[in-house]
Amino acid sequence: TRTVASPATGLAVTAAAYLAPEQYDGAESDARTDIFAFGALLYEMVTGHPAFEGKTHAILLAAIQSVDPEPMSKLQPMTPPALEFLVKRCLAKDPKQRLQTARDLVSHLRWIGEGGSQAGIPAPLAARRQKRDRLFAIGAALLLLVAAGIAPSAYRYFEGSPPPDDVHFGIYSMTNSGQGAGGTSVYISPNGRWIAVSRPGAVGGMYLLETGSVTPKLMLESHATYLTFWAPDGRSFAFFDDGKLWTTDISGAPPQIVCDAPYPVGGGTWSRDGVIIFSSGGVLHRVLAGGGVPQQISTLKSELQESEHAWPYFLPDGRHYVYLSTSAEPTKSAVYVGQLDSTDTVRLFSSESRAIYAAPGYLLFNRGNAVFAHAFDAETRQLKGEARRLVDANLRIAVAQVLVASQSRMANFDVSQTGAFVYRSGSVSAGGVSGGGPSMTMTWFDRSGSVTQVEAPGTYAGVDLAPDGERFAVHKHEANGGDSWFFSGGRLQRLTFNVSQDNSMPVWSRDGKRIAFGSFREGKWGIYIKASDGTGTEQLVVESELPKMPMSWSAGDKELVYSVSDPRTRGDIWMVPLQGNDREPRVLLQTPADELFPVVSPDGKWMAYQSDATSTPQIYVEPFPDGAGNRSQISVDGGVSPRWRGDTQELFYVLAPNVMAADVRFSGLSLEAGVPRALFPLRGNPNVPHTTIYHRYAVTRDGQRFLVPQPAGAPTGAGGLAGTIASFVDQQVVAGGNVANPGAINVILNWTQRLDRQ
Repeated sequence: TRTVASPATGLAVTAAAYLAPEQYDGAESDARTDIFAFGALLYEMVTGHPAFEGKTHAILLAAIQSVDPEPMSKLQPMTPPALEFLVKRCLAKDPKQRLQTARDLVSHLRWIGEGGSQAGIPAPLAARRQKRDRLFAIGAALLLLVAAGIAPSAYRYFEGSPPPDDVHFGIYSMTNSGQGAGGTSVYISPNGRWIAVSRPGAVGGMYLLETGSVTPKLMLESHATYLTFWAPDGRSFAFFDDGKLWTTDISGAPPQIVCDAPYPVGGGTWSRDGVIIFSSGGVLHRVLAGGGVPQQISTLKSELQESEHAWPYFLPDGRHYVYLSTSAEPTKSAVYVGQLDSTDTVRLFSSESRAIYAAPGYLLFNRGNAVFAHAFDAETRQLKGEARRLVDANLRIAVAQVLVASQSRMANFDVSQTGAFVYRSGSVSAGGVSGGGPSMTMTWFDRSGSVTQVEAPGTYAGVDLAPDGERFAVHKHEANGGDSWFFSGGRLQRLTFNVSQDNSMPVWSRDGKRIAFGSFREGKWGIYIKASDGTGTEQLVVESELPKMPMSWSAGDKELVYSVSDPRTRGDIWMVPLQGNDREPRVLLQTPADELFPVVSPDGKWMAYQSDATSTPQIYVEPFPDGAGNRSQISVDGGVSPRWRGDTQELFYVLAPNVMAADVRFSGLSLEAGVPRALFPLRGNPNVPHTTIYHRYAVTRDGQRFLVPQPAGAPTGAGGLAGTIASFVDQQVVAGGNVANPGAINVILNWTQRLDRQ
């Protein structure tokens, strides 16, 4: 007996003909679902014809959901009217209109057998029918009583032919949703009916696509919708935004606040009993889906050097759940099983990424870009056999400091409980690099887009050039975070030496002698400075609990400008003096808008930055350090990640997929900006500038060469914009993904069949 949603997908048409409408809808099944199946079988026994027919699942589904069967008396004139009425009640589309229990069904059959079926029938005909009806009622009651015993054999009989093979198709209507080749995270409802994709950045909103449809609908435009997770019914879902946990449903109803959920957040899960477990501030909490005060249910263990508990996922019983525990010691990071109303936990296996449960019994997780499925007994909570590789998927994109650190190690996939698996197609080399992010190359472009030099592959994220235009600093993802490196003397060398501190965002000083970088140590984010040759000790400049990222040195290296991620005001711009007696930081821009990527002009008089004050991210310039509200907009149709030319006469930025350039002329405190023009396209780069904390590219002082981390194996063009595009078309494929649709959403139906073939 199937007591949860059972899709027709994967069943032969003969078996699917006995499923109730709610099973096709993915709704919860109960005893009334079995009564529908009984009615369909009884109809066929009496008339010799199936109640519902269709050559394909689609036609059969339409019949079950919208067509009433032919009257039984039309196909079999001797059918007692009371029996026909009973079967009609069993086959009601709405479960509320059916008989509610098997006890009611037996009672009606007994009444028919005792003569109740004779009402309104002429006496001679009633006499002939009475004996037959009594025998029929007895047989029907016996059929009901033995149904439980014969159900497995009957299922195998009706199943008929072998299970259908897996079906793999792509969805391109939500390929990137504005977030480059990596794509925003994709989520599928437990019943496999809905696919959700968050619209990235400050614009906010969510795209919701019904499987089988080609047009997504946009909803929740005023919300960022971080880390969506579904209710078991597949109609409601939850998400994080503005430091709170919200719920809503597919109808687009106004979302409701469940409770506070301070950043960083690390996913959630919703049980069939209406309990939500979510990760906030690095530990797990529970709360009722209807709202309330959350209760902390996990505590970080110092003996394991735990840094976060995140990514909970309920098992079918609604009491136990799996979650990820990350540690400063990577070998101690693991997936655990926890349970409600108990602090007892059981370690399952070592992992630096989440695990999610999928029917009929698997845990899915990733190692780098590779997604694995491991057979799992949900009742005993024991793994079985060996993990088997399923697909390669893009890694998820970290969104500022809103999410826990392990987000960047999650492959972009999700699974329903009905045999549907979704993932973002890889636009980087398969498998990536173990323990880090996608494999990238440091690629030089000239203004026409021609490639002039390519450095060795690595897990690069963010880049900054030294004043000489030859040396560069870069962050490399490793284990729980990564280190900062610098390129000098023809080779990469370490600047920092502790990957667990997430030493990142290196920015070169104006004199070329020092590098500033961000680091997370002992629960605080700090900005440090170190000699650019890697020697000497590090100097702490500023630190606090709020994430902060060095962005630019001022002229003469007198100040360091940096970004601060504050849940109350989003992205803010601060400055800290590096000379003199006054070393107190002060805020430059702090508004409800998201201000990011501040860069001080080479002459030290102006600051360019990115802001979504008008909903769409744009590039602005204002006087430095006291703008006094005197800002000018440089971009026209949107833009992110500004960079200056060395003479302060040209400003570069990115308007996906192109690198743009705009001339700027200054007169006192006013400026005149030229019409922006496209220089060359960037392709397949997962470092999305308006959501990551890293500089996406760097440019030489003369504005002639651009250094950009690009996916390893991606096609490279030559001969300007047209030549670059032509080269991409000729080469057709970017490391296994279609160039026209990098980061496309892929759907696999009956995905377990792939494992069975291994």
